[in-house]
Amino acid sequence: MQDMIVFFLGALATALIGMMLSQGLSRKVDLFSMRNLYLSSFIIYQLVSPAMALYYDDYMFFKVDSPVQTGKTYATFAFVYLLIFLLSYHRVKLSPWIAKKGSGPPRDINEQLFLMLGIAIVIIALAIRLYGPYVPVIGKASVQIAVALAAIASSIAGWVWGNRRFNILVTAVTLLIVGGSFGIGMIGSFGRRSILSVLMSFAWGAYHRRFKLMQPSRMLLYMIPILLAVGVVISAFTAIRDNRKTAESDVRETVAKMQQAEVQRGIKDILGGQSCGSAALWAIEQWPDKSEPRYLYSLKYMGYWWVPRHFWPEKPAPLGNDIARLARIPRMNWDLITIPPGVIGYATAEGGILAIVIYALFFGQLLRFFDELIRLNPNNPFVILPAGCATGQVLGLARGGIALFTNLLIIGFLSTYIILSVANKMFGKKAVDPYWSSTPQYR
Repeated sequence: MQDMIVFFLGALATALIGMMLSQGLSRKVDLFSMRNLYLSSFIIYQLVSPAMALYYDDYMFFKVDSPVQTGKTYATFAFVYLLIFLLSYHRVKLSPWIAKKGSGPPRDINEQLFLMLGIAIVIIALAIRLYGPYVPVIGKASVQIAVALAAIASSIAGWVWGNRRFNILVTAVTLLIVGGSFGIGMIGSFGRRSILSVLMSFAWGAYHRRFKLMQPSRMLLYMIPILLAVGVVISAFTAIRDNRKTAESDVRETVAKMQQAEVQRGIKDILGGQSCGSAALWAIEQWPDKSEPRYLYSLKYMGYWWVPRHFWPEKPAPLGNDIARLARIPRMNWDLITIPPGVIGYATAEGGILAIVIYALFFGQLLRFFDELIRLNPNNPFVILPAGCATGQVLGLARGGIALFTNLLIIGFLSTYIILSVANKMFGKKAVDPYWSSTPQYR
């Protein structure tokens, strides 16, 4: 029976991959869309990871007493979540209506001027990242703003390079911007989301400027090497981050270690879901029988999070901060270690099947909003690129603290949208449509 559960989770993953490829190559849904980024993350952390835990009967730090019954419940929750998520994304019309209200006429900008703006944003982001943390109250938020600015600069570079990829000077400036943004993302960062946001934002800009308009085979010829390069960098960072002395490790030292990293180890760690599946299976057994449910706590924490702890020292913490303590994981500092159980695990602890339905509806609409903005503004970098700054958070949304990642997504989008809106007022111009093909219709 346990093997059947593993097969079912694997079949769900395969079906999702087939759906994304089929709809992407037929241009029904952008291949590089927020929906597909989220589903890719969901496949790794909420399908492959628990399937591997059940297949090998290895739950790492966690104790799962009844793998068969727990696995059946988990598989049911995962199926219901995906079904409601896709129905929400494709059929509920609330977020498309909101996105339409925020759309405008086509806009463009001189490419040389856009690259100069990218360089200026890198300099501003570096200053905010180095000195912002020392500003009272807003110090913590300044880190996220700096990363968002680094991501938008990288996205700008990708946007221009995608249309001028054979221009040596543009390529050189692009490398300068992306390299500087990458360094900013790595400063004081132990996690991968910052550098992932920077690298994926570059790919996002290049894809939406030119590559998505190409024939599928040619589009893949460009995108696959870029995404493989991103994967190698992230895998190298994953392989060495446990050996970093602190999150404040020197950037040059970290890059040197990455060059010597065992990339295969990092890939295995990522594809294994880093115990996310095991934590989710453990959560199935923990709630509601052994622990009191925290009804829709993640939605509440989305509101709590905005209040600085300076004003609210007793502000509650998200569930991921408590799992190590609740599971009594040995040889770990329970106050420092966070182990998120993913969206299914969070929903299990926060209301069970009711929370599954509510969170699926919520995230289906949230991600459709961003994809709808792209569909309605296909040649407007002042809208497309801020949305791309959320890619790193979206890729972590299925695994990490869903409240925290949602708020960081919002901060990244709003901060970069405001900056590019100012740039639009100052330097933007009415765009013509010389090369844009019809956009996906999300059927």
